[in-house]
Amino acid sequence: MTVVRHPPRSTLVERAHDLLRGGPIASTELVASVCQLSGVPSAVAADIASALLAAHREFVQDADGRWTIDVTHAPRSARGFGSYTPDPTPPVGDPTLFDAAGLGARPSMAQLAGLPYVVVDVETTGGRAYGADRITEVAAVAVDDGRVTHVFESLVNPQRPIPPWITALTNISWAMVKDAPTFREVAPRLLEVLEGRVFVAHNATFDWRFICAEVERATGERLDGERLCTVRLARQLLPQLRRRSLDYVCLHYGVEIAARHRAGGDAVATAEVLLRLLGDAADRGIASWEELRALVDRRTGRGRRRRQARPGPVERDTTA
Repeated sequence: MTVVRHPPRSTLVERAHDLLRGGPIASTELVASVCQLSGVPSAVAADIASALLAAHREFVQDADGRWTIDVTHAPRSARGFGSYTPDPTPPVGDPTLFDAAGLGARPSMAQLAGLPYVVVDVETTGGRAYGADRITEVAAVAVDDGRVTHVFESLVNPQRPIPPWITALTNISWAMVKDAPTFREVAPRLLEVLEGRVFVAHNATFDWRFICAEVERATGERLDGERLCTVRLARQLLPQLRRRSLDYVCLHYGVEIAARHRAGGDAVATAEVLLRLLGDAADRGIASWEELRALVDRRTGRGRRRRQARPGPVERDTTA
């Protein structure tokens, strides 16, 4: 599943989801329970139910016209678990790379390298994605057929002060962002770049959380999709490195970072690192997306020991 957008879920939609977890239900019963409208004619109930649920892909009708939940399309938060379930709808990109199940059960390594990726980096006012902190700069680098094809980047007005230590790290000051667009203004173009691609970042959890939090605040939509963390991939493919920070991995591959701790510079460098990591994965015989995910998810002995010891918009088109 590449990055997809789920429309805002109202209280009525949440009620419908909770109700349908018990099994398929006819439109009249659904409308009576969710909307508190009893005695509605079946044809009218069908129209009401469709208007309420049709925009949300997890709600489908069975052969008898009853509403039910297709968990492969539900947002992860609505499924009640965090594991990955393939999306049966082929994402945007070359359709030959995907089979009817979504990502293709056994894509070749050439296909793996040719998947549509988007490499993201954000600079922020701090580390609390769902708290008081906000994005100050964002970059999204499209990678197609093994090369960078497009770079979107923009400073973002966080609408709050930037701590001095953040300015010292990133060189992004309030004077630089006070006239920049807000995330709400940046979001439409950013989402165009993200949608239909595999989300990649160096320490992907951090960037994904901030992007998801900002998108939900700005649009009410929730993002879902497969992510690939280049830190975790480097941990498996480059065990000889003392560290897997972006600086160390770039030094290993001879990748220059044009502007360290700036979203555009870090994202472009991470995209180059991704391509080299995929090449190393191919050399190790990784021949499918499933195998790549299994490699990334594998725990290292060092990581297990640590866990056991622990208590309790500027855009550049590069197609030419």
